[in-house]
Amino acid sequence: MLFLSLIVVAMISVAQTRVTEVTPDGYIGQPAYVNIWGTSADTLTNADTLTYVIRVKGDWTQDFNVQIYNDFVSGTATGKLKSYRSIDGVNYTITSAADSITVAAVTADILDSEVLNFADFNYPYLKFIYIQAATGVNVPKLYIYSKKN
Repeated sequence: MLFLSLIVVAMISVAQTRVTEVTPDGYIGQPAYVNIWGTSADTLTNADTLTYVIRVKGDWTQDFNVQIYNDFVSGTATGKLKSYRSIDGVNYTITSAADSITVAAVTADILDSEVLNFADFNYPYLKFIYIQAATGVNVPKLYIYSKKN
């Protein structure tokens, strides 16, 4: 009987083990205006990809506005920024087909006019992937403005 009780207690304690947090590249835990990426370590050359994962914390949903600035270095760059959401930080789905920004023929510093808008974002993870094509060298800078909903 004692052995059976120990097995039941062990099963209950294992069932209540918390899932460990995936280590993100950055956090947003309150309304903020932040710049992510944008250092020389983030320089993209030719066909290159840059990924950034944000852990969204807080006890409220947030609204996000996202815009990309390309800091031109050389050549002609073309790229696409896509956004993904996740509950566990491992399995991601695209936020929607419309939630992407296409940057074409960058030959100077530009702030792209397209803006991604996320209303009532209630996922703990938000991932951005910027895929560059063509023969350019540039540093993408992603600006995020978040506010409490």
